[in-house]
Amino acid sequence: MAWDEGRARARIARFIDSVPQGDIRVEDFRSFLAEAKLSKGFLTDAAAARAALVDIPRNRAITTHGVHVYANLIDFNIVLADSGRETEASHRRALEFLHAHYQACDLLIDEFDMQRVDFHGGRLHAVVLSPEGLENEGERVRVAVAFAAAFRELVSRLGQEFPRFQTGVCVGIDSGPAVAIDSGRKDEREPLFIGSPANHAAKLAAGDQEGLNLGRRAAVALNRPVELGQTKVFLTDELTKGFLANRVQTAGDFSTAGQRVEKAYETASQIIVDWENASLHGADFRFHHKEPPLKDIVFADHPPSNAIRMELASIFADIDNFTAYIDNAIVTDRVAESVANLHVIRAEMGAVLRDDFKGRKVRYIGDCIHGLVAEGTRTETDTKKTIKAAVEAAAGIRSSFDLCKDFLPGVADLGLAIGIDYGTTPICRLGLRGDASVRAAASRATCSSEAVQQLCNGYETALGEAAFRAAPASIRQIFSGVGHKVPDFDVDAAEMLLREIGAAFISSGQQSEPLRAHQAPPATPLRAHCKG
Repeated sequence: MAWDEGRARARIARFIDSVPQGDIRVEDFRSFLAEAKLSKGFLTDAAAARAALVDIPRNRAITTHGVHVYANLIDFNIVLADSGRETEASHRRALEFLHAHYQACDLLIDEFDMQRVDFHGGRLHAVVLSPEGLENEGERVRVAVAFAAAFRELVSRLGQEFPRFQTGVCVGIDSGPAVAIDSGRKDEREPLFIGSPANHAAKLAAGDQEGLNLGRRAAVALNRPVELGQTKVFLTDELTKGFLANRVQTAGDFSTAGQRVEKAYETASQIIVDWENASLHGADFRFHHKEPPLKDIVFADHPPSNAIRMELASIFADIDNFTAYIDNAIVTDRVAESVANLHVIRAEMGAVLRDDFKGRKVRYIGDCIHGLVAEGTRTETDTKKTIKAAVEAAAGIRSSFDLCKDFLPGVADLGLAIGIDYGTTPICRLGLRGDASVRAAASRATCSSEAVQQLCNGYETALGEAAFRAAPASIRQIFSGVGHKVPDFDVDAAEMLLREIGAAFISSGQQSEPLRAHQAPPATPLRAHCKG
């Protein structure tokens, strides 16, 4: 089934009806926390926050003032390959790497009364929401810094005992107002914080230098000197370990921080030993090929012992200019409208992937969707058909996004950046068991599709190098420009370009010959574009 405008319009109308702006209830975190404590019977703010933020109703938007922590395991990409080549052994090692660090991190997060928001590949997102209140911002930042120091120490100790898990850690921390929502299903919760602090913390953690980067606001909350125009402050190991050792004045009780690290380390270490002794079969990674389509993958059915590993196409589609849009909504009291719009846009992108192209959403990552597409048989993936389907899916997602902009108020300045790549990818759930487990699809293809998406502006679609090399000749010709990017590649543009390329082959009598990758596509004007 391909994308159809009439079907997309009907879907978008249904999504708008399912999350009408007037039904979005916006409330501050303090009142939401009080309600959670009353209804769930928890005695502490931290316990209530942890329970409440993984169960936000679809019609609620919670305004928060928290501290966001991103921790990037910077050597993860190295673990993915053996001598530059991905193998079953390297994928097993990479998933064990993530599995161990996810569990260790969750154990430590609980010790610090924080809330884990998400894991994505080698990157963690957590948030500190207590002690609540603007007056306690400095204290929340101190908790975040102490956690960052503890996490880096925990990862270092695991790497010393188990060398295959060695990695450097780059941490980004920032603070400020954000909106918490959840648009996942009951069996696949997806808590999300939208706004500047989460976005900025993620960028601060994106480097390859070990250590801790504080955003400007977080640095000010710690009374660290910030020069005019400076956007981040790097904390040395000596300073961060001071927070962990309680040498820095704080109202929080970090006198037992060392014990917290030790407790998490002992538990994580024992889990790894159990793997090595083959006594915990649930963490014994076994792979199999899944017959397409991928839309019927149920992650709960795929623990490490039943992991999928197959060639597929990975798609990242990210809403451009969304953080500024949310920040403006917070200031102008349009949170309900912006959250309703986001629910509709994300639901439609997911529907295009699932219903029109039989793909599987891995997760929403902020305002981005990560999806997988494959075509083939029960024994192998058809490479060219898969890449063609992924390119068509990307065109469908962009066309639906443009329709959403016609339907929804206030989103005219938003754009969409899309990246696609292809390669063998393992799929399973990792980390803690049950609802706390993490849906994972991690490979060079997934990392590359995200990376090429990040190089796109709000109207471009790009192919990664592997997808470009393996694509059908017609697709290679369309994406043969600089960076393998194409502007405004929606369904109409895709059909027009493919039709004209086919006609050019027929008229030249070369329809049976493959195109060369360096050949320029026919001179076909795309419709005018404007970056959001």
